[in-house]
Amino acid sequence: MLVVALGAALVISQHRVLGLHRDYGRRLLATQDQERAWVAREVHDDVVQRIAVLRHEVEGYRALAGVLTPEQQRRLEGLDGEIEDLGVALRQLAHRLHPSTVDHGDLRVALAQLAEETGRLHGLFVQVDAELPPDFRAPELTLAAYRIGQEALRNVARHAGVTGARVSAVVRDGRLVLTVRDEGRGFDLHAPAGGAARPPGLGLLTMRERAIQAGGSTEIRSAPGEGTSVRVTLPLGGRTSSDPGSTPTGAGAAA
Repeated sequence: MLVVALGAALVISQHRVLGLHRDYGRRLLATQDQERAWVAREVHDDVVQRIAVLRHEVEGYRALAGVLTPEQQRRLEGLDGEIEDLGVALRQLAHRLHPSTVDHGDLRVALAQLAEETGRLHGLFVQVDAELPPDFRAPELTLAAYRIGQEALRNVARHAGVTGARVSAVVRDGRLVLTVRDEGRGFDLHAPAGGAARPPGLGLLTMRERAIQAGGSTEIRSAPGEGTSVRVTLPLGGRTSSDPGSTPTGAGAAA
């Protein structure tokens, strides 16, 4: 009886520790998203507006064409161009930190913008197939799917050695299924993370944690020379399981 009691106490203790870990992970990700959203708003609503005012002032000096020397005019035009480029870069940064479509819960548009951003930043062509209901709106689910897709595509760009990837999103049986697939070099799921046979595991861990916090699960399938597939399943109604976990799968399984 004593052994049984000790075993039960150990199991309960492990569940409590796991629960604390899950709660910490949820709070950490939520804090990161809140900080990203705040920085994005500050950049867009304050810094970008100041850039616009500064450019307007420069435009006023450009009207003094008859007073300025050709060299001064050339420098002023160069300054105006630099300010314009800076404004564009800051708007893109604000969007990358926290796209406004995420707040609206429009996953179809958010994935399309993610594909465009990935192409611009990494030169990776991303095909998006979104089979979603016309009235599909779910801000929290969209945020989780967007961040997971963003991390998965970043891994493709860094490690897969390809110029293209495919993202699909479909609603089935009350769940959103998001899949990011590439036909690149792949890796050994059972090799130590960070070694030559497997990329660093922090990105994979982040995707898994985001899925768990949304009540879902991840399934990663890869093998050297056979590409990689990241499949995420998220319940439309929010968190439904205390520990969905994630499943690594070797080569040969379908995406």
